[in-house]
Amino acid sequence: MPKARIREVKYDGYERLYLLDLIESNNKVCAYGLEYDNYVKSGSEVIKEIVEKECNFSIEWVNKIRVASFEVDEIIQDKPGSSHTVCNVTISKVIDSDSFEWFSKYLGKVTTEIENDVDFLEVGIKVSFTGNLRVYFENL
Repeated sequence: MPKARIREVKYDGYERLYLLDLIESNNKVCAYGLEYDNYVKSGSEVIKEIVEKECNFSIEWVNKIRVASFEVDEIIQDKPGSSHTVCNVTISKVIDSDSFEWFSKYLGKVTTEIENDVDFLEVGIKVSFTGNLRVYFENL
């Protein structure tokens, strides 16, 4: 399970947008999360205290996915301050007709949920899609 340091958090109600430093890979990602038990009016905060948290990731709100051909799996976040993520990945586990898992050397095991059922999900195929990166903290 990857460890991340929360660099900055923006909040609006129960929604959070985190800027994270991934400890093992020294990469930065932007991911959204929800805190159902902590409603806060809109704002942002730069985190001064260094706290490392174990986390899991998923990609949600995927409405278009296609079988693709590429050499190397990759995730791209090209919109600063956004959890918008473009993924070119190889499926490692099919959960059902609208969800699967894949592995990232930075994010670990990532679950992806598609908005519509598709009939081409198989272990080992390469797919391309766009969605939003979500983080789940184990000890938050």
